[in-house]
Amino acid sequence: MKLSVIIISYNCKVYLDLCLQSVALALKNIDGEIIVFDNNSSDGTKDYIKSRNHKILFIDSDHNLGFSKANNIAAKSAKGDFLFFLNPDTIIPDNLFDLFLNNKDYKNMGILGFRMIDATGQFLKESKRNSPTISIVLKKIFGFKNNYHSDLDELGFGKVDVLCGANMLIEKKIFNKINCFNEDYFMYGEDIELSQKSLSFGYENYYDGRISLIHFKGESTKNDIGYLRNFYGAMQIYYNNIFSPSKLGLLLVKIFLRCIILLKSLSRKPELHKKNYKKTFLISDKLKDCLFNKYEDIILSKKFDFSVNDCRVILDLNYLNFNQIIEIINSKKSSHNINFCFLNNDYTYLIESAGMNKKGKVVFL
Repeated sequence: MKLSVIIISYNCKVYLDLCLQSVALALKNIDGEIIVFDNNSSDGTKDYIKSRNHKILFIDSDHNLGFSKANNIAAKSAKGDFLFFLNPDTIIPDNLFDLFLNNKDYKNMGILGFRMIDATGQFLKESKRNSPTISIVLKKIFGFKNNYHSDLDELGFGKVDVLCGANMLIEKKIFNKINCFNEDYFMYGEDIELSQKSLSFGYENYYDGRISLIHFKGESTKNDIGYLRNFYGAMQIYYNNIFSPSKLGLLLVKIFLRCIILLKSLSRKPELHKKNYKKTFLISDKLKDCLFNKYEDIILSKKFDFSVNDCRVILDLNYLNFNQIIEIINSKKSSHNINFCFLNNDYTYLIESAGMNKKGKVVFL
């Protein structure tokens, strides 16, 4: 078998359903498999995904093992020569795997990552990163300006130090050789260490900005106090593993991190998408009755008007393929104030996404 796609899910069943649709299409002409490891979701993920009739290997955990350990367990079950670690709140293009397998640019490849945009078309800078020096790590921890992100052109192709765990492609034998994900990390930081292990073993890490995928970002993890603890806890583990600080240095970092968690938890406000748009467009071949109870004065259009602004745009997944959807969203930026919505192919739900720093919502029809 050529390729195994591994997805770790936790309480994001609808986003996972959409992700699986895109992955299945991308694997259409590939000898591959999809493995979903569910970290004890409480939203009915297992039953819901089963009802959607996806052809997957579903591994159900009786408690949340975290991102690293879940991926390592799933990887042991994988039959593919290559592993593609993918977040559940993503959409990939139909031709992603064909482009990868037919590309000769990835010489001595350790890890490969692709360009990520959010659902407003905004580029996600964590797609390509530099190795965090102690200065960068401390500046990032304490919120100061730093050169953490690579200056490689976002649409370009080249070698980078660190790739994002939301989409990482690696040969299985190399993944095992570099000792998999470090299970000290529950969530966040494991991708940095895996990337650096790849480099330390003499491999090259590549970023390919010629291929874009959508990462809703934050739908598979919740931006709350738990998120803050996991993120800054990962920074602490990384600081300890990479820089081997003195006991005093580690104690000071712990104290500072706890202060930051407290301050940020007090200052965080939920960012919900509540804007009333002037117009609602449906990109499809015909109007859908299921939408009339939710939205007024829907304008039907068979093609996307790239000049529109300040509106809601509903993308019909029965009319558009995932390549077309990514192309449309890639053409716009969040400054154009467009709320892209994803209408599922059986018209049972719609996803309204509000961008990387705001929570979208699922509308059941």
